[in-house]
Amino acid sequence: MMTPTSPTESSERSVYRSTESGKALGTVLILTGLVLLGWIIASLWIPLQPSEVTEAPQLEVVTTSNSPAGASSRVGSNPDKRSALDTLSSELLSIRKKIDEYFLKTQWDKAMDASTAHRVGRARDDLEALLASLGPQHVALLIGLLEEEPDFVNRRFLLRALGRIGTDEALAGLVEHYHWCAQEQKESEVKYTIDALAFVDTERSFEILREYALSDDTIIHRYRFVGALTEGSRSAEAIDIYSQLLTDDSHFRVRQRAAYGMKVSGSLSEVSSIENALQAEGNPYVRQSILGAIGGIRDVRSIPLVNRILQQDQVLSTRISAVRTLLRIEGTAAIEALQAALNDASQPQRVRDEAQRALGKLGISG
Repeated sequence: MMTPTSPTESSERSVYRSTESGKALGTVLILTGLVLLGWIIASLWIPLQPSEVTEAPQLEVVTTSNSPAGASSRVGSNPDKRSALDTLSSELLSIRKKIDEYFLKTQWDKAMDASTAHRVGRARDDLEALLASLGPQHVALLIGLLEEEPDFVNRRFLLRALGRIGTDEALAGLVEHYHWCAQEQKESEVKYTIDALAFVDTERSFEILREYALSDDTIIHRYRFVGALTEGSRSAEAIDIYSQLLTDDSHFRVRQRAAYGMKVSGSLSEVSSIENALQAEGNPYVRQSILGAIGGIRDVRSIPLVNRILQQDQVLSTRISAVRTLLRIEGTAAIEALQAALNDASQPQRVRDEAQRALGKLGISG
């Protein structure tokens, strides 16, 4: 027979069970915490997978870049060079701020409406006016901006500004920029840089253009440098270069530019070499340019050669160029050659028409 449990004993057993349950729960929580702590510590020691490794970005180095697109700016092209923008005075900082503001306003977007496009044009005019007001003391600022500006159109403004100032420091900045453009294969920007060099039109800029026109290191842009020489006030001093490059075989454009140089600056003493180049030339475009040079010098002794080309050349446009050359030379012999072409039924009609127009300009009726 079971002995009844007293209320005191029942209470003690309940307390005992609660204590045991609390200890068990505490043990479980401690163990769980230790497991989580161990997992966290272990995860810290797990190495990253190779695919998750992010390498530090490489500086853009002009001498090692092979990308046709190139960098968007020259930042990083010379890690050892300190930017001129790092040491600007308060006055230059103010000018830089204005230029940067105009750069933002001159950004073109094809989605712009007419009023917005008008504001862009006005901002560009204001930018040109600001840059035109700068002088030699601002060259370092302009070169610094040229090195860091990522937008090609904005860099054009800076190139023109440096060309207008034209100091030796400005020329050095333009030459350095040319080498960067050439390395990055930015052909359009090469053109604008050489145009800026030509615009300077000083003794020093002329020396640079001469040197680069003949250098094998810049042969890919030789035709541009020769063309720049023809545009300056010292073109006549480059006659020796035009004569030498009139038969240059690097590219037909070089010979074309040299022929144009002869046209604007040549004299009677160069006629013989020009005629020899014409007879040796096979490219019709260059032949036409050389005919233009002969017409520019206007030596009547060249008429027999020009007339022979008018009668025999296989290219129609070259014959037409010969007609125009005779018009430039003028004189009795030129008129007789033009009349013969007009009356020659074997000549293409376009040649005969051109001869008739030439005679009309000379006051001779057909």
